[in-house]
Amino acid sequence: MTRRTWLQKLRAWSRFIPMFIALKLADRRSRRPPFRRSMPQWEPGVSVLIPECGTPELLGLTLAHAVAAVAVLEEPAEIIVLVNGASPVLYQDLQHDFPSVIWHFKQAALGFNGAIEAGLKAVRYPAVYLLNSDMRIERDALQQLLPYRTTAAFALGSQIFFADAGRRREETGWADYYVQGTRTVVFEKMPDDSPVARATFYASGGSSLFRSDLLREYVRDSRGFSPFYWEDADWGVRAWEEGLECVFVPASKAVHEHRGTISRRFSAGEIARVLDRNALQFELRHHFTDVTGIRSMGHLAAQVPATRKELGSIAIAGGVAKVRGRSDANKHNGFNFADIYHKYYLPGWRRQLPTVLWVTPFAIYPPAHGGARRITELAKRLGTQVNLVLLTDEMSHYQQCDPLEFSAFRSVHLLRARIDLPDRGEQDLATRMQAHAPASLRYQLRLLQQQYQADLVQVEFMEATRLVEERRGHTPFVASLHDVYVEGGGEHDALQLEVLRHYEGVIACSDQDAKLLPGLPVHVIANGAVERYAHSTASPACKKVLFMGPFRYQPNYKGILEFLARVWTKLLARHPDAELVILGGPESAELQFRHPLLRHRSVHLVSEFVDPAPMLESCALTINPQQEIRGSALKVAESLLARRTCVSTAQGARGFDHLNAGALRICDSWNGMLDELDSLLGNQQLRHQLEQSSEELRNRLTWDGKATQLLALYRNLLPAKFSDKSEA
Repeated sequence: MTRRTWLQKLRAWSRFIPMFIALKLADRRSRRPPFRRSMPQWEPGVSVLIPECGTPELLGLTLAHAVAAVAVLEEPAEIIVLVNGASPVLYQDLQHDFPSVIWHFKQAALGFNGAIEAGLKAVRYPAVYLLNSDMRIERDALQQLLPYRTTAAFALGSQIFFADAGRRREETGWADYYVQGTRTVVFEKMPDDSPVARATFYASGGSSLFRSDLLREYVRDSRGFSPFYWEDADWGVRAWEEGLECVFVPASKAVHEHRGTISRRFSAGEIARVLDRNALQFELRHHFTDVTGIRSMGHLAAQVPATRKELGSIAIAGGVAKVRGRSDANKHNGFNFADIYHKYYLPGWRRQLPTVLWVTPFAIYPPAHGGARRITELAKRLGTQVNLVLLTDEMSHYQQCDPLEFSAFRSVHLLRARIDLPDRGEQDLATRMQAHAPASLRYQLRLLQQQYQADLVQVEFMEATRLVEERRGHTPFVASLHDVYVEGGGEHDALQLEVLRHYEGVIACSDQDAKLLPGLPVHVIANGAVERYAHSTASPACKKVLFMGPFRYQPNYKGILEFLARVWTKLLARHPDAELVILGGPESAELQFRHPLLRHRSVHLVSEFVDPAPMLESCALTINPQQEIRGSALKVAESLLARRTCVSTAQGARGFDHLNAGALRICDSWNGMLDELDSLLGNQQLRHQLEQSSEELRNRLTWDGKATQLLALYRNLLPAKFSDKSEA
């Protein structure tokens, strides 16, 4: 290499000394705790800001639709047009036709980022909808976005369609990314027909609602992207990196009428250069690839002269140092952009209500086991009283779930945090408590507490109770114990009691369980069921016996095997036409549950999730042969409220034995269960007599009453949050 070549290379590299220093500073900052923003509730008021540059023929239709969309809002609103680089004379007719619109004119062409920055100075309201001048929004487009204004949200994006319906939809408003070489490539995904809102990589700067104050800061810091492209991606990704969210709301719709405004002012070559320059700048700021330090310098030095000059400025380097350090710190502490595509959002956030974050290590949709049914039924009834946010592990179990089932929650965050190994065998409680509070679940719990400014956190199941170690500030934690495993001594008892002492409230499902937790703030909220009595009929004349016992819960599997071995064969001798239906759930199809007793011709094992209602309607009675359980068996309440007699072991009746319900037949032995079943299967009239129950008994079993008890606990822990104003 000649001396001249070395000098040229040295000059090229020396231009980027500020950038090299910025990258080194960012690397040092990556070791710090991540920077997190806590945002206030959105206040009422919406501004629509339209940057415009010489397309009055398109702007008229855009304004007509914007005016119609603003008219249906029930809060203050304004429409602002920022004309830049075009003569005011071109807009005289539009000013006359739209007198309610606020007009601002800038003689110079400011570019997209510059026009937004100038326009934001005129914005009065806390929410600003950025609208391209060639975009038509539907009448309810703004209205559809407003119910998603959570404390966590930075931006809410509309779904984009092309005016030409036959054109391929490469622009939809739902953004994603992938890494290719030294660049991050962004693209827009094709939405399905679901109306449920989803997380998006960023919200489009041409048809999305943003927090006005934060957008001002982000726009000011993204001047280096001028004159066009990648600014909105920078805003959105930065928001995610600072602990906020961008949400794609498919029910809010906009139609893109035209493209090509940029091509009127810039050549195709210059557009391509700026695109590539800004893609490189985005990578330098947010660091998605493995390109660091000296390698970055090499890529910068290889750019064309105009790009080298622009990216070699101290201002650009300063922006990289600020943003990249926060980005790397966030990733090093557990944030993964891949996780955002498993977040769902439902409308109905109410700023006056308390926010309660529920955490479960087990999937709850579809509600295929008793614990899931308890959680989902309580959520249905509490979702109008508090803003419920759900964080749940076992993401793969939700693959066949319709997101509309999440409607009780304002947002749902799915994780695959715990990896279950099929040959691992049964673990002791201490190991399960460690496994069910993995690092990524802990990280998300910390993050969501801050994002949503949770007023209270409720942790489901004893296995996950160590998550209280991630408490943020003085947020009250409640442990909802579906089972209490205290045995009356031993190291596992001490471990449970020590962990539970850190909770402000502990929920047990039965009085028996509550007595195992001395000295703790225990509240008994028993299991319940859906009230089906009024719509049910008396049991049919058949001899179908139903066991609602998903094998996911080991006591169900062990109990039914004992029943089959000790009772069922003898019962068939007396009632050869008897049939046993077992709702074993998807897990019952696994190899470990293939037992010969389950393959008898009289036994029908249902290895999928099914609605138990029709099964209850068609059976003669139900059984609960569980031997070793804690808490209480939800299946007992379900049977009684569906007008079916339940024949149960004493353990299986735990939590309901005090009800004196005629339809609950408690047996102290297997022979006693055999005789009870023999009598009931042979006497339909007796069954019908037992199936009658009082309204008072039914009221004690419904989920409505259980939800009222849980809400009372929340009120006790959060008295200031349940003021008269919050209930309005």
